[in-house]
Amino acid sequence: MNKDYIFMSKRIGTTTYKVKVYFNNNSTETMEDKIFRVILNHPLANDENCGIMTSTPQMSRSA
Repeated sequence: MNKDYIFMSKRIGTTTYKVKVYFNNNSTETMEDKIFRVILNHPLANDENCGIMTSTPQMSRSA
């Protein structure tokens, strides 16, 4: 069985969230890029601004 996922859990208040996270070994997008994309594309209530400055330079990471 190919296991390309992990379970992560996070407790917020009295609720514990358990999330199954899948990985694509052939992906060219970093986790940071993916999270950034999700935040930018997520619809906000009442036309709120997410507060992320998209024109800021990205930090590079060594492999």
